[in-house]
Amino acid sequence: MTDPLPGGVIVYVGPPAADSAAERYWGRSCDSVRRCTGLEPPRRASRAFDALRAIVSAVHAPFTLVLDGVRLDDDVVEGIETLLADNPGLRIVASTRTTGSAVAGIRSDRRILTSDDLAFTVDETAAYLREAGVPQDPWLVERIVHRTEGLPAVIGVLPAVLSSAPAHGAMEQKHLDRLVDAATDSVTARTIKDEPLLAQLLRSVLMSAMTESLTCASVAESVVDAPTFVATLESLGLVEPVAGSGGSARVYPGAVRRSLLRRAVADPSGESNRTYLVVRGHETDDHESDGDRMLGQIVTLRKEGRFTEAASICDELASKSMSSSVETPGAPAVSDAAFCFQAGLTYFFAVRPHEAMGMLRRARAAGTGTPVGDDAAAVLGLLHALRGEGPEARGAVSTDRSQRRDRSGSARLPYTAERVAAALLALDRLEPDVALDILVDVDASTAPGELWAFVLYAQGSLALLTRTPADGLRRIKAEIRKHPELHAGYNAVLVNAIRADLELALGDFDRAQNLIADSMYLFTAPVHARMRLLTGDPAGAEALVHHYGTDSNCTPRQAMELAVLGAAAACALGRDAEARPHLDRAIALSQQTGLLRPFTMISPLTARHLGALGVDLPIAVEATADTATYPKSKPVVRLTPRERVVLEGLIAGRSARTIAKAEFVSVNTVKTQLRSLYRKLGVNSGKEAVIAARHLVLD
Repeated sequence: MTDPLPGGVIVYVGPPAADSAAERYWGRSCDSVRRCTGLEPPRRASRAFDALRAIVSAVHAPFTLVLDGVRLDDDVVEGIETLLADNPGLRIVASTRTTGSAVAGIRSDRRILTSDDLAFTVDETAAYLREAGVPQDPWLVERIVHRTEGLPAVIGVLPAVLSSAPAHGAMEQKHLDRLVDAATDSVTARTIKDEPLLAQLLRSVLMSAMTESLTCASVAESVVDAPTFVATLESLGLVEPVAGSGGSARVYPGAVRRSLLRRAVADPSGESNRTYLVVRGHETDDHESDGDRMLGQIVTLRKEGRFTEAASICDELASKSMSSSVETPGAPAVSDAAFCFQAGLTYFFAVRPHEAMGMLRRARAAGTGTPVGDDAAAVLGLLHALRGEGPEARGAVSTDRSQRRDRSGSARLPYTAERVAAALLALDRLEPDVALDILVDVDASTAPGELWAFVLYAQGSLALLTRTPADGLRRIKAEIRKHPELHAGYNAVLVNAIRADLELALGDFDRAQNLIADSMYLFTAPVHARMRLLTGDPAGAEALVHHYGTDSNCTPRQAMELAVLGAAAACALGRDAEARPHLDRAIALSQQTGLLRPFTMISPLTARHLGALGVDLPIAVEATADTATYPKSKPVVRLTPRERVVLEGLIAGRSARTIAKAEFVSVNTVKTQLRSLYRKLGVNSGKEAVIAARHLVLD
């Protein structure tokens, strides 16, 4: 970039510490100016500001003093005015996140840059992304600014995040929001971690974000030195003064507050039996609170499939929540647990799984010993089973629930959750008969609407394992026709993923592609990779495995499926050495979770190739091939029995002479069969024939 002041001196002074007095701040500023200019202050200067004033006056070149993140109290503002009055050619750029009466006296031409001035506009964001080489559409830039409120720290990390994302023109808004939220979370987490005071008081930081505004009085119970705590938050830009409060109240910018609330939900700290979120409202004549009515509205919207609307109400309730320390001891536990339970279900179906798990954990803790706590434990067990976390799921479904055996009323939901979780665990252990016995009396048409998609997913998974994909598809399609309103949010993700796998098992690749073409959720990543592998594109499958397999949000099930598919893709490309690390990862995950089914979700020929790598799989190669879910792939090549024997010999690494000797035929006969085999496979050598055979169906 071109220097705006050729030959000039630019001195940068970093943000002051939270407890830094004005004199100490001017001392740091003086040291910075002295290092940059090489000038020394006069010995008679008794104060740091006087020393700074003398050095600045001695600089004859164009001079710019950058005061970054300064707190504008009266002493600092007075010092800035004095420096400007002494030196007409001096430029001072002061960036600050504090505003107050002290700033009012500064002339309009001596501009102080506040957080509003520093925030990126749409045009500035577009230019910044363009300079960073990130292509963008107008809607994408506007959404980023809306989501981040133009916070420079977040905008600054977005190029790295967006450059690894799919083509932006095809990006869904929800996917973009998740990327931006993740970037915001990383910035807030790093900011807190790098400040020792806040790192030690993380719980207090998270609690302070649960109120509309915070003051020293509101955080006095959770921190010993409330003024320093609030000043530290302000100096780091995490909070800003509230206009008209006289500097006593601060507020988190919306993007920062949402980030802290997400962390509070996903990573609860402190005592497990303490309640942090309480639903409260004004009592009415019929003794029903505003919170109770809103909870009822959440449930109604969710049953109608309006998951996003329901989640927005949960967000509103969460933002109004407060610490239970102001409540009567023990009184809010059930209502708090009820809110967390309903919010957990809602966030899951609104495709916010991490927040869902956090809320359900809170509901389980806050509702210990109550029906709500038991219900939360049951649904958590189901989510663990869906994620492939066997030990956690088994712990939830092994609990005695004898009081729910009537399966009536409110007991139906936890009963269904536990039964579906048990069925998924049985399927993962390759026990289809056990899963069938469990699912016989858990029908999607009679299961609570909340768990409709889970039941269909379990039934579809059973159809895959038992090699009856057509029956599974018929059942799912019939249910969608009966309940189209439920086919939305994460329900649609679950149902479409299992439908796509059933279509793949039937060899209908176009229908499978149509079902998940627009889905960029991690849950469908293995289906995308499996489709590439089955349609003769192992390189595409390998690329998807590398892209999604290292994602920290991958569940054990997704990670293991992708590892198996990565090994299969490497084999199909003739890179056996690269396949072994994938298999090692899959085996390790299998040992941790008890998952076996991902080893069957490949074609029989691929299963045999994996077994030939010399790695001890958790199940026998023959059993894997016999139970392989996907017997077909595309394209299909028909071989004669003799050609098949010759190909198997090539795969085993045998020469034409060795094959001829084993089959009691002449070498010339084997060579004739080889020429025919090469012609059918479209290859010119034995090595190419082996590679081609690894991603073709040989009939």
